[in-house]
Formats: sequence, structure tokens, C-alpha cells
Amino acid sequence: MTRANHAGAGAGLRAGSQPAAGAQRIVHGLGVLAASLALGCATPSEAGEGSSSEGSTTRDTVTTVTPTTSGSGATATGSDDSAGSTVSGPAESGDGSSTGDAPAADACAAYDEFAQALAGDPDDAARDDRQDEFLRTMWRSDEGLPIRCDGRMIVLFADDGAGAWSVTGDFADWDPRAHPLQPLVEGYGLLVAELAIEEPLAPSLYKLVRDGTEYVADPWARRFGWDEFGEYSLTSARADASHLERYPAFDDALASLQPRRVVVYVPAGASSRSALPVLYMHDGQNLFAPDAPYGGWQVGAAIDAAIEGGAMPPALVVAIDNTSDRFDEYGPSVDDLGQGPVGGRADEYADFLVDGVIPFVDARYPTAADRASRAVLGSSMGGLVSLYIAWRHPEVFGAAGSMSGTLEWGQIGADNDRVLDLYEATPPDDVWIYLDSGGNPPCPGGSDNYCVTVEMRDALVGLGWTEGERLAWLHAPGATHDEAAWAARMPGFLALLGPQWAN
Repeated sequence: MTRANHAGAGAGLRAGSQPAAGAQRIVHGLGVLAASLALGCATPSEAGEGSSSEGSTTRDTVTTVTPTTSGSGATATGSDDSAGSTVSGPAESGDGSSTGDAPAADACAAYDEFAQALAGDPDDAARDDRQDEFLRTMWRSDEGLPIRCDGRMIVLFADDGAGAWSVTGDFADWDPRAHPLQPLVEGYGLLVAELAIEEPLAPSLYKLVRDGTEYVADPWARRFGWDEFGEYSLTSARADASHLERYPAFDDALASLQPRRVVVYVPAGASSRSALPVLYMHDGQNLFAPDAPYGGWQVGAAIDAAIEGGAMPPALVVAIDNTSDRFDEYGPSVDDLGQGPVGGRADEYADFLVDGVIPFVDARYPTAADRASRAVLGSSMGGLVSLYIAWRHPEVFGAAGSMSGTLEWGQIGADNDRVLDLYEATPPDDVWIYLDSGGNPPCPGGSDNYCVTVEMRDALVGLGWTEGERLAWLHAPGATHDEAAWAARMPGFLALLGPQWAN
């Protein structure tokens, strides 16, 4: 069976999309963290009470799989019966994988201990707590999920109670019922499939399948990407292609902010490189997914093209999801949009980025780990907070970009400092700044923050920035304030940023 034959079946069911009505069923009987991951949410939501069960652990029939595939998405012929056929495949090292806290063998030991303890827990509340702790451990582990070690591959999934689930992929010739998912504990909403694999297993694409017809990417997989068939999951990284890595409910140095998902774009061959520059971006939900809310930036495709075309060196992109407190976190000062005071928590958000996200990324990936190799970029409120973060932490960031930035913030409905006022009072040292907008004059007025962007440009020139050196400014006449417009300008931004990193 080819991928082309199966992929369209699950086009309407993808991890990370907005849950449909009734999707809360997925979280029944699961922990808070598991519930948020099952729904593709950035932050935990309350899970429903599950039915209590003392059941024992159960697993599916363990089958042995080794695909004849390079991990590129092409499938090979081969049988996959109940006993599992063994076919030798090419050795791959998983080039581009992240490195982290715990070796892979420890992940198998942790899973075995977790499975045994879960079966002995007295009720679902205890299981929920145990599961949340286990999931946090797994996403901080070297490889994340699925667990792969000691000739085993373990796939976990939250049961939605509306069909029979299985796992398939390159390693099973995309047989939709190849490896059934079964309850880890009878009556509790956590499913597992354990496959015996012959190491080294080539990096493989895989998906989950409901009732043999509905294909969906594994929302708990560390590594993933998109192709013409939608989102797919990866057993490990491919050496010849970029991919994404997710860290759900990230909470390092969070203080009183909400946990959120962090996604890392990893360029091809990352593990064979050193001193990679890093671009940090806000509103992560809108950056990579083709079906992202409000449209997507298509950042993965843009940076792939920029690297392949030589416009910039290979680099990481770290996408940080927003939360329901977006205006508070992205607003440096307090403003009023007509519904009361909002904003003023950008210091907390900046500290979360500088003290939490950046140390995590530098420890786990082959980064340059210096200010000259770090940039921060966003649009609208994300553009505002990018300029603010670079102003507050010029020792951390050497470049900042604002697309259609809400630079009037502070004086929309209040009388507080704007980011422009902060720059004029204390100009940051040696920060390269990119400004753009759509819209048109005349000023005051205009649209897409055109006028205030021009005002910011002029202020920077007055402070000593020179266009073509430490300052880049772009006007896209008539462009609207949306993701499609920012996606269209992303290649131009990367072409301007690339030389800053090449020097």
C-alpha cells in the first residue's frame, strides 16, 4: 500500500488543529498534561473524571519490523503479518536529533516502571498524576516519544473512545491495521502499541489510524513535519531533510506565566554541525502548520529555501506558542484597548525566554550560544515584544525584527512609554533591527501600523542606526495585517538576516 493511497483518508483529523465539537471526549480519564497534548493544545486544560478501574496492564502482540525505506516517505513492499516479518533496512544514525537529559535505555526502564505502577494505582486520579509526571519526563528525555530502545518501539496515545486505533508507517508498508493500540490499563484512557524493531531502524514516517480509514499524526511524537498528505510523525530524524521537534507544556523559568508548547525547526544534518544560529519567534501556533489558525507563515518552507539557496547559513528556529495572556505578555507597558488595562508583563515573558527557553535550546542543540548568532522576530504584538526584548537584553540578542509591529502600544488608550520612547532614552548597543509594514500613508492614519513603523525607523536613524547597516526597513504597499502578508515577507527578512549571521 502506498502513502498516496492512504493519506487522504485522514485529511480532516490532524494533531495541533482546533478540536472539533465533542473532542473533549479524548481527555476522559487522563491527566491534565495528557489531555492538553491529546487535544493539540498549548496549555493544559481540565480533564474529565475517568471511570475508576483496577485493571492489569495489557499490550498488543509484539511484532518485529525493519523497513526497507530511507525515511524519505517512499514505502517498500513487504509483508506484515501477525508474526511480523523481518527485513534488513539501511542503517541510519538519526542525524539531526536533539540531545538531552536521559539516555534512551533509561526511557525504556522508565516506561516499564510506569506501566507497572499505573496498573497498581488505586484510582484514575492517581493514574492521572502518575501519567502527567511520566509524560513530562519523556518530553524532556533524549529522544522523546515514541520510546525507542533495546529493540523496542513504544507508541502511546490518548483514547478518544470513538473507534479502534492502530499504528502504521513506512515500517509496516502503511498497512492501516498493522499494529493495534490497546489499553495500557483496562478501563483507563491510555493506549499503547509496542513493536519489536531490529536496530538500527531507518528513520521512518508513521501515523495513527482510526478504524482502518482515518489517518492522523501522533500528537505526542517529538519529531514531525508536513507533506502533501498532511502532518506526519517521525520515529527519528532524517539526515537529509529538516524536521520539527515539539516540547509540550514547557515551563522552565516560567514564574507566574502559563506553560506553553515550544517547537524547534531543525535543519538537515544538524547533528553534524556546530555553532548554529537561532531565530526565536512568537505566536508559534501560526508559524509552521499549513492549516494554522488565521493561516500560516510557512516558516519551514521559507527557511529551507533560504538555506538551500545560500541566502543564510543553516539555522534553528524556535517557535514559542502564545497563550490566552498574549496581550499582557507581549505588551511592555500597560495600555487600554477599551476593555480596561492590559499589558505590562513583557518583562516576565522576556525573562522566560532568556532564562528558560534559551538555556534549554543551547544545552540540547548545537548552537553558537552567543548574541551575534541570536535573533528574535514577531508580527503585530509579536513585533512589539521582539523589539522590547532586544532593548531589554542586548547582551543576549544581536538582531530583532518587527513585522507590522504594534509600536503605538502604551499610548493607544493610555499615556505610558512606547517602545520607541525606551529606545530613545537608552539605545541598545549594536543591535541589528528589521522593520516592515504594509498599509500606506498618509500619516497620521494609514493602516497595518505603517505610520508608527516609519516613526520608529526615523527615530533609529536619529539615534545612529544606518539603513543598509544596522537597520533594514521594508514597505509592502497595501499589504494587509495578516499571516499571509507576513509569510510573503519572510523570505526577504531571511535574506537580510542571513548576512548578519555570515559575518
